[in-house]
Amino acid sequence: MLVLNRRPGESIVIEPDFRVTVLSVTERRVWIGLCVDGASVTLRVCATVVSEDMARLEIVPMSGVQFVGDRVRITMATELDPAGAARAGLAIDRRPGERVEVGEDVWVSVASVSKGNPTVTFGGSAIGDELSITLIRPAGSYVRLGVDAPNRRVYREELWDSVQAELAAGSVTG
Repeated sequence: MLVLNRRPGESIVIEPDFRVTVLSVTERRVWIGLCVDGASVTLRVCATVVSEDMARLEIVPMSGVQFVGDRVRITMATELDPAGAARAGLAIDRRPGERVEVGEDVWVSVASVSKGNPTVTFGGSAIGDELSITLIRPAGSYVRLGVDAPNRRVYREELWDSVQAELAAGSVTG
């Protein structure tokens, strides 16, 4: 697991096309934004520990939710959708392994809760191999993100931007 400190507005990039941005950090809550390039997936997610074996997942934006047994599926809201403009979302307590499906091609789950730190896992056809982000206790104005992305490179956004600029200028070979 790679651990990086990030402040609100700072991102990490997971090759080839996954970006995680810290949106806000408070004493007990961290909101992260997730964007998958090439897919219409942009989520805001928060995970807060509610017990030793459960975390509350908050996922925004959504325009609808379906419950079928233990299965939960939300429909993504678009910016033009009134629910998207209102930042409507779902808050649901989940045990490790219980997923929330987001549309047809993404799912979010609580992978574990350890020492008060929730680990959120993302997967689905839009993401490919599972990615896990551990929200390690916020410290003041920043949070430590533990990233587990097998077979993928992980960059601080500022380093990613620098490498991409050098590649575009032809001074670095991939």
